[in-house]
Amino acid sequence: QHNFQQSSYPDAGLDENYCRNPDGEPRTWCYTTDPSMRWQHCDLPSCFGSECYDGNGESYRGLRNVTQSGRACQRWDSQTPHPHSNTPDNVPSAGLEENFCRNPDGEQEPWCYTQDPNTRWERCAINPCVAPSPTTTVPDYFENPTACYFGDGATYRGQVSTTETGVTCQRWDSQTPHQHNMVASHPNSGLDQNYCRNPDNADRPWCYTTNPNNRWQYCSIPDCYPGVCYTGDGASYRGTIAVTSSGRRCQRWDSQSPHGHDRTPQNYPQAGLVQNYCRNPDDDTSPWCYTIDPTVRVE
Repeated sequence: QHNFQQSSYPDAGLDENYCRNPDGEPRTWCYTTDPSMRWQHCDLPSCFGSECYDGNGESYRGLRNVTQSGRACQRWDSQTPHPHSNTPDNVPSAGLEENFCRNPDGEQEPWCYTQDPNTRWERCAINPCVAPSPTTTVPDYFENPTACYFGDGATYRGQVSTTETGVTCQRWDSQTPHQHNMVASHPNSGLDQNYCRNPDNADRPWCYTTNPNNRWQYCSIPDCYPGVCYTGDGASYRGTIAVTSSGRRCQRWDSQSPHGHDRTPQNYPQAGLVQNYCRNPDDDTSPWCYTIDPTVRVE
């Protein structure tokens, strides 16, 4: 039994029994027909072989033109679907040819604007030639609310431990009454005790239940921003939300750290670029911000 249904993951291609990756695993997998082996990764080759980049990828001049999520890159000399200033004319030494992955602005790795109108920017599907050294501390780029959740609730770290129908949650480190691999596959999701969480991109926080006949349920946790909304593409939004859908804190518009940019209050005086509040100064599809996470430029 599992909750990876086509109705819950309509864009994951969960057809027949084909290997897929609906939940952010390192590679494709499937549940097995062996009762003693719940799931396994599938043996599929990488599309891009061993191509890699040095340092932060500023010198990368390869032909990769697809992001980590599989989105096709937008041409650097195009302003559609995403207007931008990282053009061949503005950054002539950055190798901004066609739609190849590059790093023209000092990011952590090569990236590109995507052809998806709903996803402005993503890291590219390229690995560093030398794996980065592990760090002993994790920078605090996220808001971790405990009394409410925002976005899909992936950063919720409160202690609610009952479902919306009042059923007690199963501990994440328990396999009774429901077996699962969430702790091993999502080590950074705060899967403590039996608290409601959202490790797998569900709509909101949930948990496995202690009822053998009901595998999982959503939890009753309030939204941090009830009723907050925007009209059209959000160009007129002047609210004070300063956190992205994934829970990352927004970078101040008048700051160039960690992300250099030209969406400043001076360049866009009518766009309401106050403090680090979410805005849409450049006719994107919805309000957004640069994040304080050096590895995630825009959300």
